Amino acid sequence: MEKGKISSLQMAFMLYPTIVATAVLGVPSITAKYAKTDLWLSPILASLIGYATVYITYKLHKLYPKQTVIQFSEQIIGRIPGKILGFLFLFFYIPITGQILRSYGEFIVDSFLVKTPISVIMALMVLLCAFIVRGGIEVMGKVPNCWFPFLSFQS
Repeated sequence: MEKGKISSLQMAFMLYPTIVATAVLGVPSITAKYAKTDLWLSPILASLIGYATVYITYKLHKLYPKQTVIQFSEQIIGRIPGKILGFLFLFFYIPITGQILRSYGEFIVDSFLVKTPISVIMALMVLLCAFIVRGGIEVMGKVPNCWFPFLSFQS
């Protein structure tokens, strides 16, 4: 595994557009479908769940530094249950990644590149992601500095 490192600011710059894009594209329609007149409660409940998730993640990182979720889950719940949980994580993230890729492709095709086949957009995004992963976490962490030149800091 590579030893590349990025700063917390670089990580925030990578996560912010992802979270905002997901929230803008998916959350309003799904929430309105189920919440109906109680739509105003949704951000409050989501915030509480989000804060709890961040707090638990932070505490687990402090207790088990430099370990992945699968590694410290084995220490917390045992070797076999930890491996099963890691397997479940894997099979949770694969379909979610596909769903995100599809949503991205539909958004780009519907909004900007109307005559472009969605499979081309999705294939190019997968190729771009493959190049970024091949370049390593430091390359991926420094890309947002190009987008935010006035906030660029040295690591």
